[in-house]
Amino acid sequence: MEEPAAPTMSWINQEYFGRVLETYLHADVIVSRYELAEGCPGGQNFMSAIVRATVHYALASASAEPATVSLILKTKLQNAELADGADRLNVFGIEKSVYGPVMKAIRELLTSYGDCTVFAPRLIYEDEHALVLEDMAVKGYRQPDRKARLDQAHMNVVVRKLAKFHAATAVLGRKNRELFKTLENSTFASDQNPIHLFYANGIEQCIEQTIRIPTLNPYTDYLRSFLGVAIEREAKSYERDEHGFNVLNHGDMWLNNLLWKYDDQGVVNDVIMVDFQESFYGSLGFDLNHLLYTSANSALQRNGFDELVQQYTAQLRDALQHFKYDGPLPDGERVRAEMDAKRDHALIVTTCIIPPLIVEDTALATPENMLDDSPEAIQARQTVFSNPKFIEVLEILLPSLCQS
Repeated sequence: MEEPAAPTMSWINQEYFGRVLETYLHADVIVSRYELAEGCPGGQNFMSAIVRATVHYALASASAEPATVSLILKTKLQNAELADGADRLNVFGIEKSVYGPVMKAIRELLTSYGDCTVFAPRLIYEDEHALVLEDMAVKGYRQPDRKARLDQAHMNVVVRKLAKFHAATAVLGRKNRELFKTLENSTFASDQNPIHLFYANGIEQCIEQTIRIPTLNPYTDYLRSFLGVAIEREAKSYERDEHGFNVLNHGDMWLNNLLWKYDDQGVVNDVIMVDFQESFYGSLGFDLNHLLYTSANSALQRNGFDELVQQYTAQLRDALQHFKYDGPLPDGERVRAEMDAKRDHALIVTTCIIPPLIVEDTALATPENMLDDSPEAIQARQTVFSNPKFIEVLEILLPSLCQS
């Protein structure tokens, strides 16, 4: 099946890719042609457009053989209003900082201990138009069926990877706080952040479901009260205890932002993170809640996450010791306390992030349908949020989340 065509962008041409490859390869190149395709399905990204570029080139030397490289371009959305919102939130500045100096510092730290763990694609090139990243699909990384969410095997891999990432950034934060200076304050509370309306619309739709479904009736009043303070309380989830244990949070740690690698038998053996546009320096409870509540499948959600939290904690402590962390090591009680302190965020992502994730018709879950007040958009939201699979999620998670 052919990939969907990418949107037309006037600045993309052979000369542009020539600059990209010369920066990447440190050599003169001649680009003969390129093809563009969407890098992810429509409706799955609120802050940027993802374009996959296949570039055919040769080094400028006379004897050079033709070659091909696949690149990922992160660019502005075609929707002008959403693109303007992303500009105000400085999402490209945040992501540039993470992919650039932060990932460089992480690689240097790990290399000094003989560790070659990879957390994210490499940044190849950046300018006012785009961030250009290596295409990890070439190395065998891909996404599984997102609607099924993640089973035990996938979650085992990702909680350990997240713990190691958190440990590395905790160590770096103690050594060089300036590294995270531009990531210390989240832009969530910024005026006219489109995600505010997305969350409000999502919670309103969930309230409708609690009214409609008898087993969810007990949670209607709680969600009604929460709706009025949701943005304020979510903003507090980003607040940092200066004397606490702080890490770099990915900030949007769910399965849409994870790419997986499998062995020859189809067993998952690695995962990397992408899309660091909402990263910030703060409590580990934010990322851990975001991952568990959005991305673990219903069977794991019914189990209460205990085993996964234990795995995360064990890996976090091991990595901190390995990287010579010079502060107190968080134990299971501390990790659970951090998660509980960010329970409002867990409720937000449960009620707002999961529905578009698991809907069968992904075309319904566009940013426009989640934000607009047109009859068509409202109808699309009603379809997305009344999905029986999502009702099951609410029945599993609301009893623990809707507590005073």
